[in-house]
Amino acid sequence: MKLRHAAASPFVRKVMVVAHEHGLLGRIELVPTSVSPVQANAGLAAENPLMKVPSLVTDDGQVLFDSPVICEYLDGLATGRKLFPAAGPARWAALRQQALGDGILDAVILCRYELTRPEDRRWSG
Repeated sequence: MKLRHAAASPFVRKVMVVAHEHGLLGRIELVPTSVSPVQANAGLAAENPLMKVPSLVTDDGQVLFDSPVICEYLDGLATGRKLFPAAGPARWAALRQQALGDGILDAVILCRYELTRPEDRRWSG
């Protein structure tokens, strides 16, 4: 498998935690990928219409993007305990926790982008 990644991406880190927990790190080739909110990456765009990392190319060539999808895929490859239960209240609790974490990560990224703006153009609210 090939994982397009940017080291600073918290969503990539989330995927890497799932891969680590399931002993899958050795099966994943990391492909450093530059992403920017103002500069498109043509290589990434050819695989992923969202042009975001992470983006995973599976062993059979399928491209998966968005960390929840990639995490579910990796969880499905695991032979032991699953991080995402198959059904019932435990599944909904796990998915709700993932959505909360993703929302927090989205907010952190927006804060980081704001800090890259000139100080006189930053939002003061």
